[in-house]
Amino acid sequence: MSSAAAAPALSPAPPVVARTGRLTVSWEKIGPLLIACVVFGVAAWSMQPYPAGIFHDDGVYLILAKALASGDGYRYLHIPGAPLATHFPPAYPLLLAVLWKLSPSFPQNVALFLFANAVLLAFAARNVHAFARRRLEWPAPLCAAAAIVATLSLPLIMLANLVLSEVLFLTLLLPLLAAAERLAGEELGWRRAAAVGLAAGGLTLVRTHAIAAIAALLVVLLVRRRGRSAAWVAAGALVALVPWQLWVSLHDRALPAALSGSYGSYVGWFFDGIASGGATFVVKTVTTNLAHVAALLADRVAPWTPGAARIVALILATCVLALGLGRAVRRVPVTVSFFVAYLAIVLLWPFTPWRFLWAIWPLVVLMMLEGARAGANLRLGSAQGTPALRVLAGAALLVLAVGALAAEVKAYRSRVWTEPARNASRQIAPLMRWVAQHTRPTDVLLVDGEPLVYLFTGRQAMPPVPFTAAEYVVPRTLDADARSLEELLTRYPVRYLLTVVPSTRLTAANLAARDQNGAPRLREIDELAGVAVFEVQRR
Repeated sequence: MSSAAAAPALSPAPPVVARTGRLTVSWEKIGPLLIACVVFGVAAWSMQPYPAGIFHDDGVYLILAKALASGDGYRYLHIPGAPLATHFPPAYPLLLAVLWKLSPSFPQNVALFLFANAVLLAFAARNVHAFARRRLEWPAPLCAAAAIVATLSLPLIMLANLVLSEVLFLTLLLPLLAAAERLAGEELGWRRAAAVGLAAGGLTLVRTHAIAAIAALLVVLLVRRRGRSAAWVAAGALVALVPWQLWVSLHDRALPAALSGSYGSYVGWFFDGIASGGATFVVKTVTTNLAHVAALLADRVAPWTPGAARIVALILATCVLALGLGRAVRRVPVTVSFFVAYLAIVLLWPFTPWRFLWAIWPLVVLMMLEGARAGANLRLGSAQGTPALRVLAGAALLVLAVGALAAEVKAYRSRVWTEPARNASRQIAPLMRWVAQHTRPTDVLLVDGEPLVYLFTGRQAMPPVPFTAAEYVVPRTLDADARSLEELLTRYPVRYLLTVVPSTRLTAANLAARDQNGAPRLREIDELAGVAVFEVQRR
């Protein structure tokens, strides 16, 4: 008998088990549950109710949820006439509406919404573990560490403490990517392909940026000459995409131009920016967002005063991330393609990218860990160069690990995720008090933080100035703001304008000084703690 024949066949390592008497516990079964419980516990500990609506998007989500729960339809209740909503896709408001039915008293029900985020984050942690174990084929301890680090770092804790759709998006994204990877690697039939396409299209009803997942899967299938599967994926995606897009096209024009930026469709808003700014607008948007993304990544791996150490750490992190993406593309090509496409959308989108980047933060963590694994196992053909290179790679990874740990310790020590809400509350509080004390329930207002005003006082309210894509790189002019303000004053029965923004106050003051020839006029009647109050006078 040959030695080759005598050698036992190699097989995968057995699952980690723990034996207690006659009971055998498999880590593969109990591990994800323990991870989910840990993440849920920490997330629940970190949460505290806040004035929901203070960040605009969270307030609009809640207003839409209230409208759905009360049977009014998918409408902006805070805008006179309650126009149909076309800005936010409906999936997350539908989830909130179900919870609103269970607890209809606002703001007490904010605690329930945050509890739901903690549950979703626990599922997200389980999904990160499953993705790393089954698709990236990591050892169980590394999968557990990745799941905990990815979901309990500041980005996800921050998002879970706000009534926003990102946590739901992430929770659904990872199983979708796992299913897409399986479809890309195997011939599963038209039903499975259509189902994956439908799921990908459905995810765009949570966040529109999920269109990147559809594009990534189609590209991988077409590159592998799986045209029939790609066609069924596209068909399934269209089943989910078309109804919402028809809804938007039918109802988007009901809003005046002054409100379309904040409450109209994303696509129209984006192309208006391109139409007004052209190629210069696109280039400036990309460069601005690149700087923001770099700063966000540096904050997570190099929380030091800007300088050489921070720049070096950022370069190392970028290299490790790129190395991880390059190494992972063979095993998870759809995920890597999605990551690239999603990042391209983030860079092109004229809005501060922190929420967009943090919504896929676990993928960033997974790809960086994959790059770190490659760096730790780095080998060269030259025996003399290998030790030195390993020492260099180890030092680089140590710098990033120390920086990441320092960032998280600092964040948890000061509960930094609560600071934005506290700071915004201090700024808007005098305005809210004035509205509550000096306006009637039937008054219509032009006011900063209009969703917050409606949710806490019941007054119908709108923003006093427009929100445009072009202003991301070129500030709006006072004349443009004045034209929008005149349009709102003429179209709606506004009684007061309140603002904490200096440029809006200047626009209102200039408009008040003009002879309006019979049009509604503004008169400044109060000023307190940075809030300017104007009364609308009509003839």
